[in-house]
Amino acid sequence: MLALSTQWTGIRNWETKELLVVAALGVVPGLALLPVVFAGFTIRAALGPLGTILNAGLFYLPGLMALYIVRKPGASVLNGVFVGLVWIPLTPFGLAVTVPTIVARIGSEIPFLLTRYRRYDRTMMVASGASAGLLALGMIYIPSSFQTLALPIQVTLVVGHGLSGAVLSGLLAKLLVDRLAATGVLTAYPVVDDAEMGV
Repeated sequence: MLALSTQWTGIRNWETKELLVVAALGVVPGLALLPVVFAGFTIRAALGPLGTILNAGLFYLPGLMALYIVRKPGASVLNGVFVGLVWIPLTPFGLAVTVPTIVARIGSEIPFLLTRYRRYDRTMMVASGASAGLLALGMIYIPSSFQTLALPIQVTLVVGHGLSGAVLSGLLAKLLVDRLAATGVLTAYPVVDDAEMGV
């Protein structure tokens, strides 16, 4: 346990370039995701609880990109804070989506914590995205009364949120960052090594 706790190095050990990329991936995608935030409430009103599955993974995408690039414990969570700083003043329900999103970022860190932040392959990214989706669902499960739904719908919610996180945040984050790394814009970060090797 002590070995794992030492991986959480603290913000004071970060380089400026790392903070900048985490912040940029919070502010820019945070603005870009604003239509998704508004659409999400409309979709849920139209489709009910199952409507939460369709775009859930997109909310964790910036955090997974930040973590994959910077490779520092807490990168995904810190990114969620920056996203929240965009959403809270610009939407009437900023906290309603920001808090679950930040909690989901904690979920995205868990698989990496278990491997002491040493592995960043496709399997880890998928596990991270799925973990984020499931933890976010867990946070809203009782407040949204999902436990009162029919069992098949509950199973669909759990599987759907896990898959949405795995694909729309985990796999998509790896794909997008690897493409960026291949252009040479991320040469200052360790992710470029994975992009070159096709990991």
